[in-house]
Amino acid sequence: MSTSPSPTTRPSVFQTRRQFIQLGLATLGAAWLGTLLQWRLFPSASAAQEAQPVSFPLADLPVGGTKAIAYGGVPAIVVRTPESLRAFSLICTHLGCTVQWQSDKKEFYCPCHDGRFDEFGDVLAGPPPIPLEQIPVRVEGETVTVGEV
Repeated sequence: MSTSPSPTTRPSVFQTRRQFIQLGLATLGAAWLGTLLQWRLFPSASAAQEAQPVSFPLADLPVGGTKAIAYGGVPAIVVRTPESLRAFSLICTHLGCTVQWQSDKKEFYCPCHDGRFDEFGDVLAGPPPIPLEQIPVRVEGETVTVGEV
């Protein structure tokens, strides 16, 4: 009498206990690696850098001028007009590209998808769905402070 399996029965994928354990460990390793990559590529909001106020002398920003700063770990810009001071995040509201201030046109330009914002951060053209994020600014004496205190 032969002990070979009949042609209608299929052998188990797990021929041995060792193969079963190896497959289980490989699955756990892949899940752990996926979680690690997710944390690295998409950090949680609590892991984001806390936005601290940025201060500088008013003399560093002449009328009609701009000053680049980093606020909360992202690039930002302070724009001084004869009427006011305004600060904006330089992160495009479309896909997160970095926008550029074009002083000759008095507008922000996103080179990724030809997005344009006016000097108040409002959308002029292109795909951005909402205006640029505006950051609070205040002047106390001769000191400019960007951000909440």
